[in-house]
Amino acid sequence: MTKPAERSPSEVQAALLRELAAQGPIRMPVALVVAHQDDEMIAAGGTMARFLDLTLIHVTDGATEDGEEARAMGFADRGAYAAARRREVDAALRAACAQPTRRVCYGIPDQRVAARMEAVVERLTADFMTVDAVITHAYEGGHMDHDACALACERAMARLAAMTGRRLGCLEFAGYYHVGGYVRTAAFWADPAHPAVTIDLSETAVRRRDAALRCFATQAGNMGFFGTLREAFRARPAYDFALPSPPMREGAIAPGA
Repeated sequence: MTKPAERSPSEVQAALLRELAAQGPIRMPVALVVAHQDDEMIAAGGTMARFLDLTLIHVTDGATEDGEEARAMGFADRGAYAAARRREVDAALRAACAQPTRRVCYGIPDQRVAARMEAVVERLTADFMTVDAVITHAYEGGHMDHDACALACERAMARLAAMTGRRLGCLEFAGYYHVGGYVRTAAFWADPAHPAVTIDLSETAVRRRDAALRCFATQAGNMGFFGTLREAFRARPAYDFALPSPPMREGAIAPGA
């Protein structure tokens, strides 16, 4: 029997975008790779319950290496703060009715993903063995760890392809970027070649997303910037990571953004 031809990354991306837009179960094996505990709900808090085969990867433990942020927030040390963030994401997943098939936390300190790039790429390459597609941060200059995760995913997918011949599809989710002193959330930097698929969430999904975002007590000041009515995804553009992110390069909202 002839083995079916492997789908190209663009075919995988298109298939996953169709599943996301269809509002039904998402059967494709997918890895959602995020930097921090709360990024997964910003990405897909209203959609995550629909994934039937999801590997959820947190690259950092959410606490800075020096512990200053933890102490400023009233925690004894960075370990206590990281534990609080872990409890928050546990509660958020329950609120979102999300049941990842597998959860992994690499435990990299907050703001140190770029410094640990090789180790992150090595672990991602192994974790990508069992999925067909990856969803991760856009390269948009919102946070250093977000951009580093986008780069790490690209390198890991390239390494996996070189090792096994398997080429994964990759989507990105709308996070946030800075424009002239303002923060724009839940929207992509405009790229006509890579249109977004925006999901208008059902009433049930809106309630779940809202409840999940409210679980992040340590991040309450940030959660208010993110709405609960829709989520957006698109095929990953071919970024040049040697250059600043597109929003940082352009410095203004692109037409149609």
